Amino acid sequence: MARRDEPQGLYSEAGGRQKRVIAKPVEVPGGWFVPFTKRLGKSFRSFGRGSKFSPEQQQAIDFLRWDVDGQDVYGIYKGIIFGGVAIAILLSLIVYLQQEDILFAGAAGGFVAIAALGLSYAYLTTPTRTADDERKQAIAYIPEIVNYLVMNMRLSPNLEKAVEFAATHGRGKIADDLRKLIWDVQIGVHSSVEEGLDDLAYRWGAYNDDFKHALMLIRASLLEGEEAKREEMLARASADVLEGSKEKMDVYARQLHQPTVYLYYFGILLPLMLAIVLPIASGVVKGLPLQGVLPFILIYDVGLPLFVYVFAKSIIGSRPPTYVPPEIPENFPGLPPSWAVQIGRFRFPYLPLALGLVALSLFAGVVLDQQAIDATKGNLAILETDKAVDAIPHVVIPFIDLKVYSFTIFGALVGLSLFVSIYLLGKYRARKKMQDEVRSMEVEFKDAMYVLASRLGENRPMEDALKHSIEFLPKSAVANRIFRRVLDNITQLGMTMDGAIFDPNYGAIRDIPSDVIRGGMRIMVDSVQLGVNVAAISLINLAMQIRNAQKIDEMLKRLLEDVTTMLKTMGTFIAPIVLAVVTSLQRVILNSLTSNCGDSASQAVSSTASQAAGGALGNTGIAQVFCNIDPKTTVSTGEFTLVMGVYVLEIVVLLTYFNSQIEDSNNKLHSYVSIAYSMPVAAALFSIVAYLAGSFLAGAGG
Repeated sequence: MARRDEPQGLYSEAGGRQKRVIAKPVEVPGGWFVPFTKRLGKSFRSFGRGSKFSPEQQQAIDFLRWDVDGQDVYGIYKGIIFGGVAIAILLSLIVYLQQEDILFAGAAGGFVAIAALGLSYAYLTTPTRTADDERKQAIAYIPEIVNYLVMNMRLSPNLEKAVEFAATHGRGKIADDLRKLIWDVQIGVHSSVEEGLDDLAYRWGAYNDDFKHALMLIRASLLEGEEAKREEMLARASADVLEGSKEKMDVYARQLHQPTVYLYYFGILLPLMLAIVLPIASGVVKGLPLQGVLPFILIYDVGLPLFVYVFAKSIIGSRPPTYVPPEIPENFPGLPPSWAVQIGRFRFPYLPLALGLVALSLFAGVVLDQQAIDATKGNLAILETDKAVDAIPHVVIPFIDLKVYSFTIFGALVGLSLFVSIYLLGKYRARKKMQDEVRSMEVEFKDAMYVLASRLGENRPMEDALKHSIEFLPKSAVANRIFRRVLDNITQLGMTMDGAIFDPNYGAIRDIPSDVIRGGMRIMVDSVQLGVNVAAISLINLAMQIRNAQKIDEMLKRLLEDVTTMLKTMGTFIAPIVLAVVTSLQRVILNSLTSNCGDSASQAVSSTASQAAGGALGNTGIAQVFCNIDPKTTVSTGEFTLVMGVYVLEIVVLLTYFNSQIEDSNNKLHSYVSIAYSMPVAAALFSIVAYLAGSFLAGAGG
């Protein structure tokens, strides 16, 4: 979680001479793009001489304040293309000279050329994509920034103070731009805050018209003489930007449905189709490198998961961060020891427990496999028991020539999933539980602020208002853990209000890792210095701001509920079941295609039938195409089961992570705990369904 600067005093001008706070210069972020371009720009500038940004690109560069030149960017863009094509040609030539296979050489060179084109396009479009991402991120930050501006303007119609307050308490690029605005005013880039706000409004206008309109209304409220009309303009600025954010959230939720369907296609249906196509392709296309298990490992366990990860990552990056969860460190007070997992009332070291479950799963698999082998050998109906045992699906471990059968494979998959699950639960579940408690306090915080503001509005002193709030909210964690501690620090330790809350040793929020609560308490401390009535107004406005932020987050979760429910079902249940059936069907499909190719008599009959049908196909008829498939060169059933089992674990982790980030963005604790709960369920489902489907198809003659 990004560290936010400690807020300055909200009313630093109160009670005497104005104390001017000089802002620190804000470094313009450029990520990797700006230094990369500056470092290589001189080397490739000749390729881009005379090139200029398009209007859209220039708008994005100005919006991001990136100091890059069009000649450098286009020079690097063209340099990547030319360099990639040159490497592709050289690689094709080397491969052809060594393999003398023009198809393979062309494929290798084509892959490099396509990769270079993709890389160059990704580089060129980085500014526009980054600007678009900032626009999406700002959907959640804009209402917060505008409310901070409005909150301050209602207390004192001073635009410079309002901008400083919003820049201090706000988040995201907008807050950075406001801090930059203050610095530019102080060093003379802008003659006034009003001029700087106008520039900011029009720079953001191309990406969020609601924000531009809200800044105009706030700026215009200074020119309004009547208090009622000024208040109406400020209220309209907050309402308009909140409504605009809600509309954009709805659009985002609708746009998410189609990419989710694509994830289902790529992650679940594509492996099903490949299981059918690859064996056929190995027989139709001579010399196709699909022999043995290695190509299937590269396709299923490397290629597909990598593609799904990149695709899912691009979707996650577009989610507006409506909420920043509190960060819970490992040494947070109240957590169990870092080596232990809490199960009921007992604590266990999670690493030995996880390793023990792996060993138990493998042992159970070995025992079940041995029972299956013994049953096969003892079956009197089987004449050649050795061949029957060899026909049982298995994997031969290289170097030690050890055969591992189906139940041991399933045991390894379940054991691996249990190891990951216990490890993640031991490391993160207690922290996630503590995070949930802090988040529930944030939900209560707005109500506690409202009750406290109501008591302050009755001209009660802060100590009396805190005491009444504690009595009025007897079950509130905020009242009992924060207000009571503040009151005790003031009355018993004689501390100031600021020390009672923020003291690093005795402060009331020293173990409350919440930006929402910390920022709210800072506003309370700063505003109460101007009197209880001003503090009451500030806290009521703050409660409304927190409520609006929570409403936006809850609304987005409701809009995404259909998507997240579907993803959770896909990841935990549908993917393991479908892929388990694919595992059982792969060998059935191959056996079915080659079932009529076993003897010369059947081949003669097939040839005679083909010639009788027209003679055009002869001995190269469609039936003979499948006879080119050599089962010995394809992946075995046991190997394919292991490959698909690993793929199931990978795709479940990817889909669960994607779903958890859609549910709760930037919350790694939620993602890790979700993965911990879904992996064992998916592994068990895959193993059970694969075994049952394989037994059923074998019994049906597959």
